[in-house]
Amino acid sequence: MLFRELPYVERPGAAARAGFGYVETWWPPDGLAGQWADEVARHGLSVSLINAYGGDIDAGERGFLNVPERRAEALDAFREAVALARVCGAPRINVLVGRELPGASREEQLAEAEGALAQCAALAEDAQLTILVEPINELDVPGYLVPTPAAAAELIEAVGSGRIRMLYDAYHAARAGLDPCRDVVPFVPVIDHVQYADCPGRGAPGTGTTDLRAFAGALESAGYAGAIGLELDPHGPTHAALGCLAW
Repeated sequence: MLFRELPYVERPGAAARAGFGYVETWWPPDGLAGQWADEVARHGLSVSLINAYGGDIDAGERGFLNVPERRAEALDAFREAVALARVCGAPRINVLVGRELPGASREEQLAEAEGALAQCAALAEDAQLTILVEPINELDVPGYLVPTPAAAAELIEAVGSGRIRMLYDAYHAARAGLDPCRDVVPFVPVIDHVQYADCPGRGAPGTGTTDLRAFAGALESAGYAGAIGLELDPHGPTHAALGCLAW
């Protein structure tokens, strides 16, 4: 979401010049995964996570683990993400669960997603990778099957694999009506990656009410020692949005 003013393969270089040591990415556009990985390596960056293909975002899709007839597609997408993770050294793959569809109950669809995640977990075990399940709020994405951290934790527990952990996004938590600085603490034992954007607006720190310093402090006090990815919308040139991070 950062440096979108540049072509996709130029963004790792821009991140390095801005002082980042770690990057993450949505699934790369067709044919650009290898070039992106080469640029990451050329600029000496580490990769915190990559995303498995989650469907047509512009059409409203947010994963399809809940769709029985797309199970093979979901597994193929995960295998492709595993292949890229091996190339770029990413230890984590975020897998979007999906939005509720007509024709089956929410419980049935969660059970289908659980089965798909279990199969992905077996592949992740072989590759020594971690799968992330991300809560996405229902205001922005109505019908998302795991809209809160509690719902994501319940699905993770149901699968029962040590390879599956949570991606906690402060923006999505705040948008769901939670206070990330307090709400994140009980989930730290199951969290393996964190993302941040201010809320409302999903912008840079200081544009909303979710204080990044306080959020980072709460994570540190609770024992989280990983990265915080800035999955925010700069609403303009990225460098201008990052100026507020000169602590």
